[in-house]
Amino acid sequence: MKHVFFRAWGIFAVLVLFFVGCSNVLAGILHVPKGYGTIQEAVRNAADGDTILVAPGIYRLYFDNLTIINESLTIKSSQGAGHTTIVGKSGRPVITIAGTSRAIIDGFTISSQQIDQRISRNGGAIYCEPGTAPVIKNNVIVDHISTFGGGIYCDTQSSPTISENIIKGNTALVAGGGIFSVRSTATIYRNLFMENEAKNSGGAIGCNRDSSSMTNNIIWKNRARFGGGISCDRAASIIGNNTLVANEAEYGGGIMVDRGSVRLTNLILWQNSAGDLFMKETGPSARPVFSDIQDGSFRGMNGNIAVDPLFVDQNLGDFHLQDGSPCRKKGMFDPFYMDAKEDWNDMGAYGGPDAPVEELSGE
Repeated sequence: MKHVFFRAWGIFAVLVLFFVGCSNVLAGILHVPKGYGTIQEAVRNAADGDTILVAPGIYRLYFDNLTIINESLTIKSSQGAGHTTIVGKSGRPVITIAGTSRAIIDGFTISSQQIDQRISRNGGAIYCEPGTAPVIKNNVIVDHISTFGGGIYCDTQSSPTISENIIKGNTALVAGGGIFSVRSTATIYRNLFMENEAKNSGGAIGCNRDSSSMTNNIIWKNRARFGGGISCDRAASIIGNNTLVANEAEYGGGIMVDRGSVRLTNLILWQNSAGDLFMKETGPSARPVFSDIQDGSFRGMNGNIAVDPLFVDQNLGDFHLQDGSPCRKKGMFDPFYMDAKEDWNDMGAYGGPDAPVEELSGE
């Protein structure tokens, strides 16, 4: 009897593997514009697991912006953001990730045409609805305007992964010039934030009661009233191995933390005005550790220093560290923070296990 049972179970397992394999094989590639004239048409005809492969060109969303509800869908440019642009209409996000979608948006320049006075409330380029978990990577998100999240809005209980993007020249009328995250668990790493602005808080990134992770980002020349680079309001965010340079605010040119339990580790804050850090009603757990902070905040405590980091060329936006930099091998000594080459961690965006492999550039 046992032999019959195990034989039947074995046949069942083979059938399961067969059908799973078939579902992967059946996943299709939809070509734009060769197979479908517009990205919207391809999205309407796509099934879960499909890939929409977009050829170089400028794709204007004349009638409506994109809404993606597929549980699993990849929208990818064939030759990268430098050759493929999506231009949306004003008044709402260019791309909305809806339902429980885990869509991948890979390799586009995403811009919008301001044809009237309407302004999106929740993200100029991309809105991640509650419960979604998209992957947003290798994009250039440029020149958007929104009330919250000039570039990207991460809503309650969303968990997007936002990596290796250039997020530049976006404006939030309230908070989060580049990204606004509210009660989300976003993973934000290896991005360049440049020349974004928030009228109130978070020139590059604004966090409200969230638990996002921000690592290995370059945050350069952003501005806001509070937190020119990053603003965290009652958040439990992790901010590690970032380089924040030449950001501006009335309070906290680099980072502002208003209550919460934010962790600040292995940072470089340099030439931010006014001041690199502004901490309001925070406890000892929110104090920075193993960081280079020019204004001297917490210098001499917990491995913090206040000396020239010796960037390769700050004027050209090259924030790699010179060989003689005092930030080399001076990050947190815990093995968890080791560089990819299993070496003692450097401070700044090019240190730690998730350091960028390729150059981040504002060009």
